[in-house]
Amino acid sequence: LALFAGSEPARADAASAGGWQAIAEFMESNVPEAERERAGAVLVRILNDVLYEVLNLSREGAGLAALPGDEKSQAFLTQAVIALSDAHFYPAPVAMMMTDFTQVQASVFQVARAPGKNVVYLGCLLLIVGIFAMLYVRERRLWVWLTPAGAAGDNTTETAATMAFSVNRKTIDSDREFEHLKHKLLALKKEEPASP
Repeated sequence: LALFAGSEPARADAASAGGWQAIAEFMESNVPEAERERAGAVLVRILNDVLYEVLNLSREGAGLAALPGDEKSQAFLTQAVIALSDAHFYPAPVAMMMTDFTQVQASVFQVARAPGKNVVYLGCLLLIVGIFAMLYVRERRLWVWLTPAGAAGDNTTETAATMAFSVNRKTIDSDREFEHLKHKLLALKKEEPASP
C-alpha cells in the first residue's frame, strides 16, 4: 500500500513515485523472475480488496451505503485503481472531478473589413464566365490560302484561293457554316438546283 501510494520508493533509483509502476519496479528488484507472475497476481488481488474496503469505509463515513459487489462495481473499481495509479505521472497536486454541467449556447458574429474583397469577387465572376465560355463557345479556325496569278508556272490571270475550316467539336452546323463562309468570303455563287 505504501508503494502504491508513493510514500516510500521501490528502490533508490526508482523511476516512478507510486502506482502499479512502483510495484512492478519493486517486484523486479526483489522477486525472482520465475515467481513474478504468481506474486503479481496475489499482489493485485490483495491491493484491489484493500482499496475496495477503503472505498466502502469512506462511503460509510459519508453516510452512504456500501458499494455492492457486482460486476458493475468491479468495473468501476478497476477504472478507479488505474486512475489512482496514473495520477503519479501528472505533476498537479490535485485531481478535478466534474460534478455538474450546464450547456450554454451562444452565437458568435464577426465583423471584418476586407479591402480586397471586390477584386476577389471580380475574379470569381471572371472564372465562372470563363468556364461557361469553355463549355459552350465553339473554337473555330479558318485558313484562306491565296496563290497569286502566274505562280507555280501556270498561265492563269486569276488569283487562286484555298480555304480550310476546323472546329474542336463536330456538330450538324459545321458543314453548313463552312459552305456559308466559302460563298461569303470567296464570293462564289451558290449552285442553283437543276430544274426538273
